[in-house]
Amino acid sequence: MARFAQLALLLPLFFALLDLAQAKPILDEEMKRVLEGRDASTLKPLHLARRDASGRQPRHLRPEDFMVQKRDITPPDVGQLATWEGDPVPIRDGKGTTFLGPTNHELDKQNPDNLAAPPSDAGTVPNLKWSMSLSHTKLLKGGWVREQTVTDLPPSKELSAAELRLAPNAYRELHWHRVAEWGYILGGNGRISIIDEDGKTYQADVKGPTNTSDPDIYYIQALDEGLEILLIFTDGDFDSLGTTFMLSDWLIHTPVSIVAQNLGLSVEQLKNVPAKFPYILESTVPPPGFGQGKEVANPNGNTKLPYVFRLSEQEKLMAPGGGGWMKIQDAKTNFPISIDLASALVFVEPNGMREMHWHTGDEWLYIISGTGRATAFAGSSTARTFNFQPGDTAVWPSGYGHFMKNTSPTEPLIFLEVFKSDHYADFTATQWLALTPPQVVSDLLGIPVETVEKLKREKQFIVA
Repeated sequence: MARFAQLALLLPLFFALLDLAQAKPILDEEMKRVLEGRDASTLKPLHLARRDASGRQPRHLRPEDFMVQKRDITPPDVGQLATWEGDPVPIRDGKGTTFLGPTNHELDKQNPDNLAAPPSDAGTVPNLKWSMSLSHTKLLKGGWVREQTVTDLPPSKELSAAELRLAPNAYRELHWHRVAEWGYILGGNGRISIIDEDGKTYQADVKGPTNTSDPDIYYIQALDEGLEILLIFTDGDFDSLGTTFMLSDWLIHTPVSIVAQNLGLSVEQLKNVPAKFPYILESTVPPPGFGQGKEVANPNGNTKLPYVFRLSEQEKLMAPGGGGWMKIQDAKTNFPISIDLASALVFVEPNGMREMHWHTGDEWLYIISGTGRATAFAGSSTARTFNFQPGDTAVWPSGYGHFMKNTSPTEPLIFLEVFKSDHYADFTATQWLALTPPQVVSDLLGIPVETVEKLKREKQFIVA
């Protein structure tokens, strides 16, 4: 009888536990209130039924595979740029500690998000940024050149770049490439001369801001101010063999008797051809001034399409809500010769931001002026924030969500976006949400329907 009495006492506890195991979300409002009200960033794994009651449906059934996380967005740490009173230290939100060993304080100051990342950063994203100041500079008579290739920035497999500086009247010698080339005039003035496959020619005097595109064979000469130009190529491994070809180098490495026969000259007339190609060379006679150049008479005529796009003459695409403007160039709208590269010149007012967006191809960028901050979202709860200064390059791989914030309260941020494409295209977060049924967005993000209905339905491009 004693055993039956003990069993009778245990039965209520058994049924209570059974009821707990069969708990349903609709009946477990207390659990929902507890989870919604918890301030802890991480809660312990839940019993299967309780996980179901919390409204979470993970793919894995094992409790250890699931952690309920609640993001803390209460001030002071809402992901803002980290600041320090003295030298930067790797401390944020109660985590990290000071340096005991050496560090480069200047680099730390330029890259605060590398040292003390915002709490939204997570996972491992490879380095997506490179500074041209870290590239080796090749010094030549009449100028210099420095490059950023896939060796410097491994994720940039489709595009590479070079900064080319020419002293007044100096040349970049006659050459051609296996890949497409696109240029942006950073400063000074110059003259380009191009010949296409039909022997037609094109000549233009250029100064910033101006784009040049994909010449077949050409040279470029600085005029009285000298010239600095940013060059983009449609191959990340631009330094590889068989990518760049110099005319003088070709002649040097061809039997001189063959060169003489081909050009209709004597061997004696070729005796002063240099033993090594110069890449850049100084002019022996100053060229005609800007706007005064004369083309060589050509029975084949001129090219049908211009190889130069003058950004100074293009109308600005003003951001609807203020905050800056853009100038977009591509083959489908206004620069038909540029079939391999599309671009946008972006101007962001102080404290403004290029809105959150992504592209269906890699974006390569170059900071012309100002300072910026951007987070690359790589999917699967992975993100990393970068800081930018003039001369920095970066790549956002295809599909990576990102923005670009001007971190200066007084100076504008100016940068280039470049794509290996014949047209410019992007997808923006705000427009996507605004053009989705409001209830869907409300259910997903917990934002009231009336708030969702106020989101901008047109692309903002830049927000103040």
